[in-house]
Amino acid sequence: MISQNRFWGLIACLSITLGLHAQKPKNYPAVTQELTQKIVTAPSAVVPQKLAVVPFTATASTTQQSQAFGEYLTETIIGLLSGHPEKLKLFERTRMDAILKEHEFILTDLMKPAAALKIGQLAPIDALLSGTYTKLKSYIEVSARVIDVTSGEITVSYVGRIKMNKNMTALFQQPVYTATKPTTQPENNNNTVQIITFSGAAANTATKSKEEICKERIAEFRPRLNDLSAPEKITAVVNEAIKTPFDNLCGKLHYDVMYSFTRFKIDPPAYKNFLLHTLDTIAYPTGDDRAYEIVRYLTADAVVDEVEWKSSFTALARIGNYSISNYINYLLAKPNNTEAEQKQRIAAYFKLASESKLGLPRPISYETAFVEMMEGLKSNQPLRQHVYETYASKLTTDDKLKGTVFSELASMYADEQNPARKKVLIGWLASFVNANDYPKAHEQLFDFVWKFNLTLYESRNEEIRKEYPEADLIALTKQCRDKFSNYARLTPYPSQKEDRINFCVKYAIPIPGVIPTLDQADAILKGNDLPEQLRVMKLLALMDTQPKKIESTLVTLFSKRSLDDRTTLTSIQTLAIDVLGNCKTSNLKAIDYMISVLPHYGNDTEAAKEALVKIGKPAVQPLITALDKTTEQSGGLQFQLITLLGKIGKDAAPAEKSIQRVLTGSRNNDVRYAAEAALQSIK
Repeated sequence: MISQNRFWGLIACLSITLGLHAQKPKNYPAVTQELTQKIVTAPSAVVPQKLAVVPFTATASTTQQSQAFGEYLTETIIGLLSGHPEKLKLFERTRMDAILKEHEFILTDLMKPAAALKIGQLAPIDALLSGTYTKLKSYIEVSARVIDVTSGEITVSYVGRIKMNKNMTALFQQPVYTATKPTTQPENNNNTVQIITFSGAAANTATKSKEEICKERIAEFRPRLNDLSAPEKITAVVNEAIKTPFDNLCGKLHYDVMYSFTRFKIDPPAYKNFLLHTLDTIAYPTGDDRAYEIVRYLTADAVVDEVEWKSSFTALARIGNYSISNYINYLLAKPNNTEAEQKQRIAAYFKLASESKLGLPRPISYETAFVEMMEGLKSNQPLRQHVYETYASKLTTDDKLKGTVFSELASMYADEQNPARKKVLIGWLASFVNANDYPKAHEQLFDFVWKFNLTLYESRNEEIRKEYPEADLIALTKQCRDKFSNYARLTPYPSQKEDRINFCVKYAIPIPGVIPTLDQADAILKGNDLPEQLRVMKLLALMDTQPKKIESTLVTLFSKRSLDDRTTLTSIQTLAIDVLGNCKTSNLKAIDYMISVLPHYGNDTEAAKEALVKIGKPAVQPLITALDKTTEQSGGLQFQLITLLGKIGKDAAPAEKSIQRVLTGSRNNDVRYAAEAALQSIK
C-alpha cells in the first residue's frame, strides 16, 4: 500500500516529468544554465557538497552518437558549476575517470542509484552528476540527475531540449582520415601542423591541432599496454612512455600507464624516477591532477620510501587546504611504513604548519592543518589518535572548530574496535565536553548519546552494543553530569526537551527544578500535592532501580485515598507499581496490593502483571496463597494467577500442588490450558 502523501507525491513527479517532455527546445546556453541553476539551488545536507561529474553519454535510442558533443556538454556544465564554490566542491575529473576505468563502470549505468552507491565507496564525494543525450531530428534531448552516493536518493532530476543549429550539427560530424602524411614544416604558432590527407587518387591539405595529434599519439601508444608479459616488454613500454613529457595534453598517456602498472602490480624504477621528476616540477599541485595521480601511483605498493616521501611532501606543502586530506590518506593513512617513520613524518607536517609554510596561495592555519590531517587519517585509527593526543592541545579553537573537534572525537570513538581504547576515547570526549562551551555543544552531545539507543531489531542491537557499549555511556554521563544537566533544556523543541529530560532521569542526572533528587522526591510523595506527585512518579518510573532508596514511601502510596481527585491518585499508584516492580521489591504489603488489583482489568492490572513477573521469587508464595483462595467460579482470576506463576518459571515450583488442584477441578478450558502450560514451565 502507498500512503496518500506518497501517492500524490508520485503523481506530482509524474506530472513534472510529462511537462518536461512536452517542453519546447531552447538554445544551448539556456539549457546548460537551467540545469546548473537547478543543481546549485537544490537543498543539500552538506555544504559545500562534494560533487563528481561524469561524462554525458548517448542513449541507445539516439540517431547519432558524438563523443565531441558529450565532452562539450560535460565541460560546459563543469565550468558553470565551478562558479559556485560556496555550494559545490567539484571532484577532479581525471581522478573520477581513473576510478571509472579501474572498476570498469559503464557510463550509461551511472544514471542508476546502485552505481552511484558503489562509486560513493570508492571516492570521497557526496553526490554524483550523470547524464545522457539523445539526438533527434530537430533537437537534442538531455537528461541529467544528481544522486546522493550515501543513500542512493535522486536529489535532482532534469530533462531539457537543445535546439539543433550549425554549431550543434558540427559537433556530430566526425572527420574521416583514410591515410595521413605529415609535412616537414615546423609546428606553427597556432599549435597546428600541416598534413596531407589521401582519399583515393585525389589529394588535399588539412590542418590538425596539437590536441588531435596528441589524441592520435595516445591511441597509437595504448595497445602497447596490452602485453606486459615479460621484463623486456615492460622496459620497452617505459622507454617509449618517458619520451613524452607528462604534461596535460600528450602526457595524458601516462594516466593509462599508471593505471596498467598499478593494476598488474608493476613498479619499474625508471618509470618511478620519471614520475618523481615530474612531481618535482609541478609548481601548483592544487589545480594539477598530475600531482595527485602520481602520489596515488607511488603509494599503491603500500610503502612510501624516503625519496617518494620527500617529493610528495614537497608537493603537499604547496597544496590548498581542500585537497591536503586526500594526499594524507595515501601518504600516511594507507602505507605500512613503521610507526616511528609515520610519526616522524606527521611531526614534519605540523612543524611546517606551525611555521606558516604549509599551503598555497596562502599558508593554512595550524588549526586547518590539524583538521585536514585528522580527515586524511580516518582509515588509520592509531595514527589518528596519536595526532589528537599529541597536537590537539596546541589548537586555538573558535566555536566552529570546537564543533569539528567534537565530530572527530565522536568519529574516532565509533570506528575504534578495541574496548579498552574505546574507554580511553570516551575519557577524551568527556574532557573535551567539560572544557568547551559553544552554540552547538548541546546538540552534538545529545546526538552522540542517542547512538547508544537500542532498536526494535535484535541483529542491529548486537552491532550497537559493540560499537556503543552502555558502560561507556554511563562513564560519560558520570563525568559530564553538569553538562548534561545544563544542556537538557537548551533545545526549543518540547518533544526533544522531554527526550533529554528522560535521558537524564534514566542516568541519574539531576536537573534543578525539573528532576528532583531522591530525597526531594521522597518529601514530595509524603505531601498532598497530587499533580506534583504524578510528575515525580513519571520520572521515577524511568530510573530503573534507583528509587529502591524510597521503597517504604512508595508502598505507603497504596493506602492513600482521595475524595477530590481519585483518577490522579490511581495513576500515581499505578506508577508506584511500575517503580516497585523495577526495584524488584520483596515488600509483602506491596505484593499483596498488586495481587489485589488483578481483577480490575485496568491500567493498574497490566502494571501489576509486569511487576509481579519482574519481582519473581518473592511474589510466588503470595500468588499461591491467592490461588488457593479461589474457586471454580473465579476462573478469570485463576487464569491470571496461574499465568503469572508460569511466567516466573522454575522459581514458582512450590506452586505445583496448587496449580494441579485447579487443573483437576476446573471445567474452564482456558484455565485448564494455562495450568498445563504453567506446570510445564515451572518443572
